[in-house]
Amino acid sequence: MSAGSESKIVVSADGTEIYANAIGDPSQPALVFMHGFSMSSLVFDAIFDDPKWSSQVYLVRYDMRGHGRSGKPIDEASWESRRLCDDFDAVLQAFKIQKPIVVGWSLGATNITDILSFHPPSYLAGIIYVAALPYMGPVMAKVGTPDILGCLPALMQTTDVDAFQNAAISFIDRLSSSMPHNLRQACFGNYMVQPRAVTLRLLTRVQSEEGLLEAGRSGGLPMLAVLPKKDQVVYGAETLKAVDGWKNLHVEELDNGDHMPWLSEELAFREAVLRWTNRIFHGLKD
Repeated sequence: MSAGSESKIVVSADGTEIYANAIGDPSQPALVFMHGFSMSSLVFDAIFDDPKWSSQVYLVRYDMRGHGRSGKPIDEASWESRRLCDDFDAVLQAFKIQKPIVVGWSLGATNITDILSFHPPSYLAGIIYVAALPYMGPVMAKVGTPDILGCLPALMQTTDVDAFQNAAISFIDRLSSSMPHNLRQACFGNYMVQPRAVTLRLLTRVQSEEGLLEAGRSGGLPMLAVLPKKDQVVYGAETLKAVDGWKNLHVEELDNGDHMPWLSEELAFREAVLRWTNRIFHGLKD
């Protein structure tokens, strides 16, 4: 963890503990990062350890409920959309953040749908989708690649250890060819500490995408969609179809980017995100 970073255990409205971490100058524009399926916020270490990021923006991340160092409730009520919105609200309050840009990576982007189900678009300064699944439901079968969708049943079951292990390896191997070994092993650890009941809740929970789609169609909420062309997890074109009609949309395609473009296309990803962030917060042009 970088010097100058601050970590907190934040208590959400229902009592669930949420691990959160921030680095940088709090007076700078805030970017809140949300990790993907069965991962944790440590997947963003390369960003949070890089002064080229933290010198320009205030970086915040947290382990979403059911993941990493956060609480892992298994009852159905704990996975209502309201609860995940509450977690985000608690993190903002703990770090005294107002109107951030939210960076949703992979399945983590579905949490933005939770937020916009209970807050107006003005609650956020913008949205950044990174190889994103926009919301839960039937759209997952269109956005996810067949190889990844094929891993999910084995990751939810509790009777076949070999099937679970093979599915976890298959899933993680498709994230990025640029992933360092220690991060790869940490990702396996994230799978191991997550109860299978939580995995099931995570993949079967119910959301309404209406607030999200209305925020986009009204033109009031800007979005940057980062589409890595070598992504083996998500079909970027299907991500865009899922939010069709979003008025204030900028798309960045990364030719050599995989599902973790901050590793595979480090420079291009950083420049795309910071350039767009400057445009949103400061009105700067390319």
